[in-house]
Amino acid sequence: MSADPKADALRQLDAVRAWLRTAPTLASILDDGWLNAVEAEIRATGESGVITTDGAGILLTLGHPLRGVEWFERDQNLLLADRRSEIDPDGQLVLAMVGADPLRTLAPLLEARLAHLRAMPFKRPVIEAKFAQLRATRSDRSFRNHLFEASVLGDLALKGVLTDVEDGATGVDGAIDLDGRDILVEATNTTQDILPDFTGVFFVDPDREITQVVKKVRKKVADGRQIARAQGKPALLFLALTRRGADAESARIAIHESFGDPAFSALSGVVVADSWRFQRTEWYPGPNPDTPLNEREAAKVRAWYGSA
Repeated sequence: MSADPKADALRQLDAVRAWLRTAPTLASILDDGWLNAVEAEIRATGESGVITTDGAGILLTLGHPLRGVEWFERDQNLLLADRRSEIDPDGQLVLAMVGADPLRTLAPLLEARLAHLRAMPFKRPVIEAKFAQLRATRSDRSFRNHLFEASVLGDLALKGVLTDVEDGATGVDGAIDLDGRDILVEATNTTQDILPDFTGVFFVDPDREITQVVKKVRKKVADGRQIARAQGKPALLFLALTRRGADAESARIAIHESFGDPAFSALSGVVVADSWRFQRTEWYPGPNPDTPLNEREAAKVRAWYGSA
């Protein structure tokens, strides 16, 4: 990295622009119009560095401080080839601290998910409307919420189990078939910021974090909402945590608290994702749902999304 943040941002943008040439589905959303607008704002921005045309922080998410550095690229190649033992201790420490380049990990995953969702043969107008919504919100913070929903549906399409989107009877995001029957699927983010947006010492009441998750689950499950209208079908909720919201431990407590409330009995289980990126997940099966997953269904979800 150089001492010039603007130059660094432009280099990161050039790398993203080059990678998008290999990713037609994602490039149909983050197209030249968006890239050019981001570039123009980077060149015109003042010392604040705030880029309003990238309100979701996609450029920051896809950036990497050591991209192109020879020794890092060598170690990263070993890591991605499952040859971690050949990386020296210093290289392993750096990779543990800054991670691999998102253009080698996250971005190809997003492209594969979105491409598989777009290729689904059913409800073509509904699916294309989802992509239109992604394009319409690509400069807004809400883009991450819509991208998470599309990523969940796309991941299920990638696994060959997605059978429907926007279920007409319940309004849930989709349906899957794991063992010969419909399972309803809903995806949502915990969008509220609880943690302050500054570096320093602060205290957060864990009850607020737990309540945030419970309220979000209730919004999708209880009081006649989408999953509450499951009508005897199994139902799964995919829940993404936010950077300044509830953490994984608070989410775990909240999920178990929700399972203890009869109002949430339509929920067969919850998959908690670390963020909208949907890369690290934890699976929480409902202890006593109205309609549980059978053993074969539960085994597939557990294998794909981890066990509680």
